[in-house]
Amino acid sequence: MNSYKDGSRRLNRLWLAVLLLASFACKKNEDRLENAVALTITEFYPNSGKAGTLLTIEGEGFSGKIDQNTVLFGSVPGEVVAVDTAALIVRAPKDGQTGMVTVNNGSQTREVGTYTYQTLSISRIDPANGPRGSHIRIYGAGFSSITEPAKVMINGKAATIANANDTLLVAEVPEEAGSGAVEVNVDGMSTKGQNFLFQAIRQIKPLSGGTGTKVRIRGEGFESAVSGNLVDFNGKRAVVLEAMDTSLLVQAPEGVETGPLSVTINGQHITGPEFAMVPLPQITEVSPLSGPAGVEMIIKGQYFSTERDENHVFINNKEVAVTSASREELKLILPGGTGDGKVKVMVNDQQVEGPNFKDQNLGIITFSPDNGQDGLQVTITGSGFNLSPAANQVTFNGSQAQVLEATATTLKVLAPAGVTTGVVQVTVAGQVAVAPREFRRTGMETIASGITNVHSMTVDATGTIYAISGHSVVKVSPQGAVTVIAGDETQSGRVDGTGTEARFNFSNTSSIVMDNQHNLYVSERANNVIRKISPSGTVTEFVALALPGKMVMTPGNAIVAEAGTNASRISPQGAVTRLVPSRNGLLSVFWVTHAVDENGGIYFSDQYYQYDNQNIGYANPVSGAVTLNFWAGGGPYGSVDGIGAQASFTSIIGMVADGNGNLLVADATYNNTRLIRGVRIADRKVTTWFNFPRGSQDGPLYEAKVDNINSLTVAPNGDLYFYDQFGSPAGAIRKIFLR
Repeated sequence: MNSYKDGSRRLNRLWLAVLLLASFACKKNEDRLENAVALTITEFYPNSGKAGTLLTIEGEGFSGKIDQNTVLFGSVPGEVVAVDTAALIVRAPKDGQTGMVTVNNGSQTREVGTYTYQTLSISRIDPANGPRGSHIRIYGAGFSSITEPAKVMINGKAATIANANDTLLVAEVPEEAGSGAVEVNVDGMSTKGQNFLFQAIRQIKPLSGGTGTKVRIRGEGFESAVSGNLVDFNGKRAVVLEAMDTSLLVQAPEGVETGPLSVTINGQHITGPEFAMVPLPQITEVSPLSGPAGVEMIIKGQYFSTERDENHVFINNKEVAVTSASREELKLILPGGTGDGKVKVMVNDQQVEGPNFKDQNLGIITFSPDNGQDGLQVTITGSGFNLSPAANQVTFNGSQAQVLEATATTLKVLAPAGVTTGVVQVTVAGQVAVAPREFRRTGMETIASGITNVHSMTVDATGTIYAISGHSVVKVSPQGAVTVIAGDETQSGRVDGTGTEARFNFSNTSSIVMDNQHNLYVSERANNVIRKISPSGTVTEFVALALPGKMVMTPGNAIVAEAGTNASRISPQGAVTRLVPSRNGLLSVFWVTHAVDENGGIYFSDQYYQYDNQNIGYANPVSGAVTLNFWAGGGPYGSVDGIGAQASFTSIIGMVADGNGNLLVADATYNNTRLIRGVRIADRKVTTWFNFPRGSQDGPLYEAKVDNINSLTVAPNGDLYFYDQFGSPAGAIRKIFLR
């Protein structure tokens, strides 16, 4: 194959005989070198033609001087018109005969092959390389026939002729042609020209990565010189690091994006598989953070490769073999002797640094449960524990826990009184082990009750709640004190004013949001208005809007509001921009719940559209692109976790973005449970965060019961608040604290 490509690169140069003759005059050292290399013939073309046809002979060991090379056509010498040490061009003599061609370099003689005197001949092909489906032009003579069209073969495979005349044929390179001679057959005559170099991309590995990822491209027909291969990732030029006939090693360029990889050689373009841009890997947990040889380490995170050999793990800069790999988890066996140091993960040349690891006998693999309150019994699993309970010191965020039982691999302990969120730590004989995750003080509590008809809530950084109750706006302190700050619970109307002088006309579609100046905004569908409530309680009209419904405050203090069958953005100055137009009524007038993430993406659920398919749609507020049905969810009723449309919901009754890349979705089921589901925005992965039995009970989350989850909202610190209308006590605002 090297000879094919060498011939392709020399073709135009060798045909310019005059230039070659001039260049040979400069080669003063050829006399010493001409016999240093054995005379070898690799290819010659064409193998037929008339007298005067120029024949190219490729190989090595030719004399650098024209007059020291002799080429015989049978017994008749041809005129050598150009030569270098790797190729020779000779003119077929007038009196030559069909038969063997031989060449002599002054000391060695070799047979070249049979040359046939006839009218049919190939002088050159252009291009001499390319992929399947590309067109090549075959130049020569004698291609016309009055009996049947000329036939073209490339490496023995029939090619389709796209155009033809007596001196030119245009042929399409067939599927899997391979590299070999171009042959033309006309009226019983046959001639072979130079070899065609077939090019194809068979595989790229890895198929994903980011800037700097090294990618091995395997195929055929590549240039052995690095500079002869131009590689692009979705149109962006890559650096070629290594080049061989059958493989290239390239580095993904800065700003690489998902799209096809392509290789261009001598102007011929080959398109390969798609290369997917993947963000840097992320490490969310390493377990254990200390331990001896033989213990399995599990690294959890995102953007790992499912191909095991594309993941590399280092502990204290010593590589440890990965035993299994998925997108979100890597496993390996601790070898021992690594020493203490950072855990690092490199996926397709993209590296991320994780926590420190201690190379010691004592280690914590996991503990369960990992959240709760005082007196909770927790089982700690690991290695190196003392068999005597008293010899193991266990702390939760610095507070001493009581050790009930101990083996070499398990401890049973009681969470200390007043336990708070923090690190779980075990100390044995001077060695200290830290758990891979924090213990979280979590639970549910009722903040206030007896509040009627709460349609929407928002919470500030102090834990103060502002809620629409009936036709009023109430303030609920963190201790549960309820104060009316505007309007009257039972009297509707449209009156601006201060405090209870104002009148609102709220409904179950009304909504309340807060900006970063502590101003409140409320929507009134019946009054076609959004009004503003200042921190002092003054109520004024903010903007007139047809049928305003559920609202979300964005990080930039703009409001995204459902307005009839549309979605609109309202600037802090009150300018209205329609974002998502009505799509044949696909957004219903009532009961639309929606959320806005930290990047401005809009997520909505419509309980009345395709009621049998509870789902979450997505709208890009910049482009207006809408995925109406199945951004997340799309199956029949259910509570199946999964990715995107593979997941299912039963009845979405609330939705909020937590500001950390997740949507939290309140989902009611028919088996007497109430769910809060999480949707990871980056990959649309739906998981069940909480599954509460139906009822009314505060306390640890594993004991809590809920009747209804309405008006779900998230506080700046991540705590969740919701309205439980029909529980006991009724009309309760309840809080889920997570730390």
